[in-house]
Amino acid sequence: MFVRAYEGQCAAEEKRHTSAEKPAVNPRLALFALALGTFAIGTGEFGSNGIIQLFAADLDVSIPVATYAITTYAFGVVIGSPLITLLAARVNRRTLLLGLVVLFLVGNGLSALAPNVVLLVVFRFVAGSVQGAFFGAGAVVAAYVYGPGKGGKAFATVMGGLTVATIAGSPVGTFIGQHAGWRVMYWTVVAVGLLAGVALVAWLPRTDDLHGSPVRSELNGLRRINVWLMVAVASLGISSIFAVYTFIGPFVTDAARRDAALIPVALAVFGLGMAVGNHLGGRVADRYKHRGLIWGYGGVLALLVLIGVAGGDLLVLLPCLFGVGATMMFAIPTIQVRLTGFAPDAPTLMGALNLAALNLANSLGAIGGAVTLEAGWGTLSTVWAGFVFTSAGLLLYVVTVAWPKRHRPARRGPVLDDEQFRRLAGYGEEEHVGAGRNLYTSGDDSYDFFLLRTATVDIVRDATAIEPERLIYRGGPGDFLGELNLLTGQQVYLTARVTSAGTVVRIGATRLRRALAEQDDIAGLLLAAFQERREVFRAAAGGALEIVGRPDSAETLELRRYVTQMLLSHTWRSATSPPGRSLMTSAGLTEADLPAAIANGSVVRRATPRTVAQTLGLTYRDGGGPVDLVVVGAGPAGLAAAVYGASEGLVTVLLDRSGLGGQAAKSARIENYLGFPDGVSGVNLTRLAMVQALKFGVRIHSPCVVRGLDLSDERRPVVVLEEGVRVECRAVIAATGARYRRLDIPGWAVFERSGCIRYAATEPDVRGYEGRPVTVVGGANSAGQAALSLVARGATVDLVVRGHDLAARMSSYLTDRIRAHSRIRVHTGSTVSELAGDGTLTSVVVERPGERPERLASRALFCFVGADPVSGWLTGVAKAEDGFVLTDVGLPAGSALPYQTSAPRVFAVGDLRSGSTKRVATAVGDGASAVSSVHAALAGD
Repeated sequence: MFVRAYEGQCAAEEKRHTSAEKPAVNPRLALFALALGTFAIGTGEFGSNGIIQLFAADLDVSIPVATYAITTYAFGVVIGSPLITLLAARVNRRTLLLGLVVLFLVGNGLSALAPNVVLLVVFRFVAGSVQGAFFGAGAVVAAYVYGPGKGGKAFATVMGGLTVATIAGSPVGTFIGQHAGWRVMYWTVVAVGLLAGVALVAWLPRTDDLHGSPVRSELNGLRRINVWLMVAVASLGISSIFAVYTFIGPFVTDAARRDAALIPVALAVFGLGMAVGNHLGGRVADRYKHRGLIWGYGGVLALLVLIGVAGGDLLVLLPCLFGVGATMMFAIPTIQVRLTGFAPDAPTLMGALNLAALNLANSLGAIGGAVTLEAGWGTLSTVWAGFVFTSAGLLLYVVTVAWPKRHRPARRGPVLDDEQFRRLAGYGEEEHVGAGRNLYTSGDDSYDFFLLRTATVDIVRDATAIEPERLIYRGGPGDFLGELNLLTGQQVYLTARVTSAGTVVRIGATRLRRALAEQDDIAGLLLAAFQERREVFRAAAGGALEIVGRPDSAETLELRRYVTQMLLSHTWRSATSPPGRSLMTSAGLTEADLPAAIANGSVVRRATPRTVAQTLGLTYRDGGGPVDLVVVGAGPAGLAAAVYGASEGLVTVLLDRSGLGGQAAKSARIENYLGFPDGVSGVNLTRLAMVQALKFGVRIHSPCVVRGLDLSDERRPVVVLEEGVRVECRAVIAATGARYRRLDIPGWAVFERSGCIRYAATEPDVRGYEGRPVTVVGGANSAGQAALSLVARGATVDLVVRGHDLAARMSSYLTDRIRAHSRIRVHTGSTVSELAGDGTLTSVVVERPGERPERLASRALFCFVGADPVSGWLTGVAKAEDGFVLTDVGLPAGSALPYQTSAPRVFAVGDLRSGSTKRVATAVGDGASAVSSVHAALAGD
């Protein structure tokens, strides 16, 4: 119903139009047409409230009964609008808007003709069922017309029609009703609606880009309890505005004893207050998460008391009407921000729920006021019904949403028993700390592990531009401080502040790693606690690293994969969502800056994994001591080599150019890996291996690009990094694997940049294709796993395989399920020859020798067509003609050690090795076994 209250509606549609060229359209005229439509809707809704007495007299019913009839409109919004939205989810938004205008005209035209109150109830329900669906569809069209990154501004412009309706349309409608009859008022609304329909036909863009979208992901938001709590808070709290607005006529004529001609003036004053409150409330909602609602509800309660006590004086009543409109609208934008924050993947549904809540509040306020009137408690008694409802809403919000979120620290998790505490304390130094001292502060490069003997320490997230300081965790005597970044080396992003003086035991990083290696039971407990705290802190303090970008951008997907693989605590914001736009505004970001990252107050524009790692201190830093083994490449083979090397006493450094997990991390599910009968995703397997590596003291640096090798001293190979940094060591294990190939098809690079070409099937990659056609190209296990992952998310898959036999290179557990699945079509002996679409992929052409080319609808292409070795950096090492590295018996002169290359202290493992079997288990075996050869090579030192 209100400006800014539905900004979330534009997010889902806006993301689909970040790169496509739009048809010629005049943005101002298109937005004016939409605003004219919302003006007509608002005039019909609010104008009715000013002529309740006319309904009652003409239809021979009491004022309370007439009130019930008019408030049926709100039930139409609550029940009919969501139903229409769901039923028309797939309809082109332009077409939907025009259909809704027709239904709007029918509902209001029949209202004007209603011979009795019963039919008036039915027709007002029909008219109300248009509202939510029109606002939702109008929001996505506005986002499309205005362009990427400006959906909020466009939406506010469109919803401005409703504000104008409260200031001018409603008073004018009331005036017409008083002087020409209430039926003429509805015919006037029909005329304005007809003008809006003509404007929409003339000025809205005609394009297939405005097609509907699946509602499955939106409906997932209904599973979150905080969403329903906010709906209840809104329905109860906002009802007071209608306990006042619905009865403005009686307030003026009966309570203040003034002429009915002043009713339009009172309505205009109220509408002006709403406009002012909305403008201020939007800013407050962007800056503060709770205060807008608390201040707004609190202000309304004070004004309701004033009206109830002194509202019979017009000089008191008019300012109070302005204040009620302003303070309640001050709260409404916060409600929308909170709803989209609880369900960021369901902006359309959250907008619909907000609208439903506001109109349920309309009914509650009006009905509550009518009950007090029927009870004979006086004209101004309606405000006390509103006072009760808003008090309940404010109490519910404070108790269930605001207070617990801000003031309840995370649960303690795993704890050390007394004996373990004493054992671990032997590795550190005891010291006294005073209250108010910071043991470490956000932004520090590193910090120590602390055991708390008698002190109490709060872990807090520092205040930001939009949120106050927040308590995350409270540690007391017997507890310990630390989480996964103690081992990963990520910059500190929380502050540890002593709240009760006492003693602590400080354990430095080196001694902590020694304790983890020597005390198995303590190591298991601490690692479990570190991982649990990381997940808790990720949710509670993700603002320490915030990422904002276009959801379908290839650069954004790469960055999100990196931070996920590295287990970095972060918050993701879509640039098309209200939270994302708010973050962009507060950080001074434009579309050209995306993707961007905000880390501890530093803004990284056009962020890449490398620039984010530099900001967080994750790129290579000299550890200050000698290095035994450098492992280059953090896929399964490299991770295994690092884990086995470090666990067997070698000082080990692990480097990777992009992130951890290699090609395996891009696999949706590996179902034939030993020890995981239910299968394991590549991402989860990578996480487990990373934690193991950290446990044994592996120093992980990523992204870190290796440029070459210096083998001038064959006993001391040097790994040369891109920046010219030299890492001296005693041995090198090369595990850089292979990189997926691209297809030689015109336009490939364009669609790759727009995010329509993908080389992985991880959760961020497959999200958003529910109910859409996609193409998977490839005939090995990766392609089969991707196809099954996509159909599991609701997509329809065309699997294109160049070979004639699907089972030739794919495991049977995959081929059996693929052949049996009704939403996977297999095209064997086929190739993709053409990509089509204007910036965004819409279809592909598949060719098979001797047959006619077939065009297939496709919104994305997932490519798994073989790989080329990443071996260019291995200067001075013998390679096969295809670029894969020769090892042991594959060398012309042979080798004494398995996995040894032509350079005595350089070893190659995994997919990089010539003749290797391309399986995860084989790669892990290579990495582990190569460490034995490293020990043999170093034995003579």
